[in-house]
Amino acid sequence: MADWARKEFRSRIKALSLSGEYSDLIITCGPDTYKVHKAIVCSQSSFFSKAEKFPVCKEATEGGIHLPEDDPQAVKLLIQFFYESEYDPQIPSLDRYDLNEAGKPKLTVLRRHDYHYSFPHTCCKPHCLDSGYKVCHHHHCTPTSCGDKCVNFVCKVCTRPLPPDSDADQLLLHAMMYELADKYDVTGLRYLAQEKFSRSCAAFWDTEQFAIAAEHALISTPESDTGLRKVLCQTIRSHIKLLNVPSIVTLLHKHPDLMYSVLRKQAEELGGLEPKAKTAS
Repeated sequence: MADWARKEFRSRIKALSLSGEYSDLIITCGPDTYKVHKAIVCSQSSFFSKAEKFPVCKEATEGGIHLPEDDPQAVKLLIQFFYESEYDPQIPSLDRYDLNEAGKPKLTVLRRHDYHYSFPHTCCKPHCLDSGYKVCHHHHCTPTSCGDKCVNFVCKVCTRPLPPDSDADQLLLHAMMYELADKYDVTGLRYLAQEKFSRSCAAFWDTEQFAIAAEHALISTPESDTGLRKVLCQTIRSHIKLLNVPSIVTLLHKHPDLMYSVLRKQAEELGGLEPKAKTAS
């Protein structure tokens, strides 16, 4: 009964965004106009809250807020997030994960523990005795568990689900959504976009779009914002052969802060370098 009530409530909130009924604020971007509700939008974004209360910024006009510099498709998804706490393409079973942990991608390299997260995994030697083939501790290659014939094994614990229609182009989309979340101070969207970006990096790190999305993530947020930078650093470390990809080499030369992060993390893990002490805030 409680689940039904929650679904009904979410359905009615979503319906308000589609109908515009009872709206008291207009947001425009390019050819699109959205009749929204202050209680829903302004409560999730300090930017829209201030723009509505003190309409003196360039985005605010009489009777509404105009966003001329933003991508209309991204703003459409921003509005969707305000009313649904999600944006398309939606990832399955998201409620099972803590979005506050979005900055800690599960894809990682743990050579100290003699296993790695290289999926899909296929046994190349009996029992995967060679440390180069050992995979995560959730799976053990033995005659009883896999018959020494692991083929395209993917750990369901380590890998997080993607939308059924996912493709590499979504890397850039999630980077753009993170940019909007940062720009308009939408905390929930920031965590969600970071989580989706992390999942997409895990799936599409070996595509041309990875470098394109990485570049956008690095130039659209300040160096102090480590949300997507942590994901990029971890992805490159997890797939170190990316250092042979010309576009990634160019990316690292252009953004030495990312290069340093990759180098330092590798040194901490493989060379025994002490982790960098956190500075007091």
